[in-house]
Amino acid sequence: MDPSRSTEPLTSQLLEPIVRARRPRTRWLEWCLLAVLLLAAVVALACSRTLERIDLALNDQLARLGQQAVSPDIVIVAIDDQSLNEVGRWPWRRAVHAAALDRITAAGPRAVGLDLILVEPGLEDPLDDTLLADAMARNGKVVLPMVLMDARGTGRLIRASPVPELAASAVATGHIHLEIDNDGIVRSTFLREGDGQTWWDHFSLAVLRAGGFTLPAELPGLRAPPTHQPSPGAWQRDHWIQIPFAGSAGSFARVSYVDLLKGKVPASQLAGKFVLVGATAAGMGDAYATPRSGQAELMPGVEIAANVMNALLLDQRLVRASAWQNAWFTVAPVALALLAVLLLAPTASLLVSGALLLGVLAATAAAPTTMGLQFAPTAALLGVLLTYPLWVWRRLRAAMGYLLEEFQRMETRRELPTMLPVARTGDLLDRHIDALQNASAQLRNLNRFVSETLNSLPDATLIADANGQVLAANQAAHRYFSDRPLTRLRGHHLRELLEGVYRAGTAQQPVFDADRLTGESQPWGAEARDAAGRDLLVRFVPCFNTDGQTTSWITSLVDITPIRETERQRDVALRFISHDMRSPQSSILALLALQRLDPEKPVPPDTLERIERHARRTLDLAEEFVQLARAESSAYQMGTADLADLLDDAVDEVWPQAQARGLRIEVHRPEEPALCEADRGLLTRALTNLLSNAVKYTAAHTTVSCGVQRAGSGWRVFITDQGPGMTAEEQLRLFRQFTRLEREQRTTQGVGLGLAFVRTVVERHGGHIQVSSEPGRGSTFHFTLAASESRAF
Repeated sequence: MDPSRSTEPLTSQLLEPIVRARRPRTRWLEWCLLAVLLLAAVVALACSRTLERIDLALNDQLARLGQQAVSPDIVIVAIDDQSLNEVGRWPWRRAVHAAALDRITAAGPRAVGLDLILVEPGLEDPLDDTLLADAMARNGKVVLPMVLMDARGTGRLIRASPVPELAASAVATGHIHLEIDNDGIVRSTFLREGDGQTWWDHFSLAVLRAGGFTLPAELPGLRAPPTHQPSPGAWQRDHWIQIPFAGSAGSFARVSYVDLLKGKVPASQLAGKFVLVGATAAGMGDAYATPRSGQAELMPGVEIAANVMNALLLDQRLVRASAWQNAWFTVAPVALALLAVLLLAPTASLLVSGALLLGVLAATAAAPTTMGLQFAPTAALLGVLLTYPLWVWRRLRAAMGYLLEEFQRMETRRELPTMLPVARTGDLLDRHIDALQNASAQLRNLNRFVSETLNSLPDATLIADANGQVLAANQAAHRYFSDRPLTRLRGHHLRELLEGVYRAGTAQQPVFDADRLTGESQPWGAEARDAAGRDLLVRFVPCFNTDGQTTSWITSLVDITPIRETERQRDVALRFISHDMRSPQSSILALLALQRLDPEKPVPPDTLERIERHARRTLDLAEEFVQLARAESSAYQMGTADLADLLDDAVDEVWPQAQARGLRIEVHRPEEPALCEADRGLLTRALTNLLSNAVKYTAAHTTVSCGVQRAGSGWRVFITDQGPGMTAEEQLRLFRQFTRLEREQRTTQGVGLGLAFVRTVVERHGGHIQVSSEPGRGSTFHFTLAASESRAF
């Protein structure tokens, strides 16, 4: 005996529960390890500046999807190309700026910001500075810019303020510095800058203060970290804000500088407004790339100052999220993605991951306007993107390892058909593919084997799950339930399919028992009868898994109607032999015994008649029985026959009986030969039986009608009598063997085999005999046979 055959299945059964118990724990450990590593990685990326350029680019693209509100209180006086063409080459005399400022002052602005670098005295005419200073003084709300400049190329930054005469006439001085990120794009600025002793507001903030705009006590923006001992003279910055750009260049109200000089600008357009004067012409140098303009289209510095002022006016606060805020923003979606791959099906978790990606982008786009925060989304997007493939990769590795191990175990099993060996060469993927192909072929062959085995069963067989829901059915089952309005058996419950099938001997106890189906694990069944009158042997056999749990039920319906019918015919034949055949023989023997008591005495004539009558009755019974047996046999001698001729032969056979009772027989013949394929002797005998019955039960001195007529593609034979008729109940049992009606038993002799013989012969010829009758109205027996293709004998 091979030891592997006896020990390997037992070892597998012992190890399988252990492996099954370890599998969920392993899955949890793998998930926890993946979660810790992935969350740590994304948090580190979110808190560092590794992905800063990608974060900024994403925020730029998302910012373009929305549109910020634009304050109508900001107007830009643009030194544009038209102004340069008409006024002349830059720089202009400051007397020109004085004239333009006087026109602005006449319109009554709220404040004016001259975004012009005036750090050196006018060279053409010293009086120009005085003219501009006087114009500034007349306005009283003019703000000038200051900048940090390279000290003659040494790399040392020095503060460059407006000339003293102009600075004295200005209401304030503000810095115009901007933060340029590593990608060359301006996205932020500081609202306050200084050397530690003196602080300057941003140019836009200074203009707002000059115009009397009420600012919050705490300026927006990220505060600079406090330093204990700043370096003497070190430049310091505070209140770092991200500029929420309202749009691309040209988003704010703008008038041309030269139109202002010519008086073409209505005063109402400047009245009560914050007016910013600055260069917008191409080549002036004061232009930068912004998130809304990109590298191809630069935004003038004066318009960037307008965007800063717009944010302060409308309280549009925007700062970059801190490290801990970015960490939480990153951890939340990645944690949800990790939970999704752990708890949901692969497709559902993939959809959740996609929704989380869209959610991260949507939150990043909405956060600036709703929370005033600019998050770094790249780490969160990477975490969500990596969660699904990493987890699926781990699960696929585990699944493939398990499958490969199982396939290797299946190779050594002897109770299954032989498998092809798993490939031992090639890389791991090739071995897995070979194993899957092998297992797939094995499963297909096994499935085909089971399917063909199931369909080859001659009896109706259903396979249902543990709850009784049908999973599969063979062809015999489909034939059995063909009278039901069902397109398919799969998915229906056994209770529904076996409705109307009751235990034998009862009409109320269904053969299907749902309680036994769910509560028992032993085969059970019973003999039953269905609505069509078929006798069935119904069996329910459970199927078990390796844990001994019931997983399915095999239900078989064996049609034992022929067996029961044979048994009934055997019982009837025994009764026939024991009673009907023995009774006349016993009577003959009794008469002979009486005669032997007095042998010398002559035999009375009535005794001989009685002996003859009993002998003929026995002979008739034997003849009918032999004829029925012959009709039920397969030895039919078929040939082309004319039904009208066969009917004539039958009429000739019963003519003496009809004459004895004074009956007239009417025969209706067709105009053409009624040819069909038939056994002449048996079919003539069947017609004779029908006519003989009609003669027996028709009232004396009446008429029996019979004939052959065309019926579609066949020939219809009918025999009509004027007898007492029959009830519907009597018609149902008329053609059964050894069945005689009550009035027949009183008036005529017979054993009830004549009509059974007729039915058998007609059905063997492909027809179906029927009777139409009502009590007191006579009866008509008729059947139809297919016409023969031959036109001659």
